Amino acid sequence: MIIDQITNLERYIPSLPALKTVHEILESGKLPSMEYGSYTTDNPKVRYNLFTYTTATPENLTFELHKKEVDVQILLSGFETMVIADTSSLRETNEYDARKDAAFVEGTQLITYHATPSTFALFFPGEGHACNLTDGHVTDVVKVVFKILV
Repeated sequence: MIIDQITNLERYIPSLPALKTVHEILESGKLPSMEYGSYTTDNPKVRYNLFTYTTATPENLTFELHKKEVDVQILLSGFETMVIADTSSLRETNEYDARKDAAFVEGTQLITYHATPSTFALFFPGEGHACNLTDGHVTDVVKVVFKILV
């Protein structure tokens, strides 16, 4: 996982070249005026989802993990808590869905990250993460999640 300031995203392009596409889309300034939905890019390894929701506090913390794609999560407005799991503690609770490249698992909390529009989180395959969580109080969030096939 990588958690950093959005202004530092470019420094990770040498390690994950598809981040160049992510950076170009962010720099274009077009995201705030786009309709919510799913989008493809000219890069066959990069797609993204633009959506909104209200943060919530779950009764039971469930982590999502992917096997084929890196998640790049960026808030455009609002704030939330993301919880990252200790990978050695993960136990599958729902069978892996290859079509969605997602499994839901239980595990032990390792790190809590307070996401804002000035930061980003990058989750690699196998890294359990729980997002959309209340950070102090309920708020509306607009988020873009880029999916990078690795």
